[in-house]
Amino acid sequence: MLTPGRLGLLGGAVAGSGVLLVLLLDGTEAAGALVALLVAVALLTARYVAGAGALDPAYRDEVRLLRTRLPGMGEWRRNVTTSTGPDGALYFRAVLRTELRRLYAAALAEHHHVSLEHQPERAAELVGPELWPWLGPVPPGTGPDGEVPVDVLRRLVDRLEALGAPRTRDPRTPSPRSPRTGKDPAT
Repeated sequence: MLTPGRLGLLGGAVAGSGVLLVLLLDGTEAAGALVALLVAVALLTARYVAGAGALDPAYRDEVRLLRTRLPGMGEWRRNVTTSTGPDGALYFRAVLRTELRRLYAAALAEHHHVSLEHQPERAAELVGPELWPWLGPVPPGTGPDGEVPVDVLRRLVDRLEALGAPRTRDPRTPSPRSPRTGKDPAT
């Protein structure tokens, strides 16, 4: 088995052999260039491995929940009116559901450290079984000309607010924030 230590030794041996071979065949300038290249590759690899916790583990890409601005429902009244109208299911699937999923993804990631896309089972537990079909990977089958019930939208918004609300603290526990600055001691 190749453990990380053995893999490092093997890589070092191959790199050393390569540098020695280039030194013998092409001279010191070429060997120096190869050493610089190997050091750059080693530094990039170390940076990649060290920063793995800050990246999305599924794709090793930055977690981008929100594209350009804070999430918001912008034209909420129009969205609700259209979604609860006669062709509301189409509008819900095309517009409102996408916006709600973005908001839920942000709230779940920020407050519960759960990815809506990569941890759907855990997200479904937090959202609740009665509301998950409206946000899950497959839109609910209300038909092309069905309505989205107003109480469902109300419960979706209420649950979103509950998931995004700061967790309550025990008043007997002292606050970690400094009373003088209002900031955490580490900042």
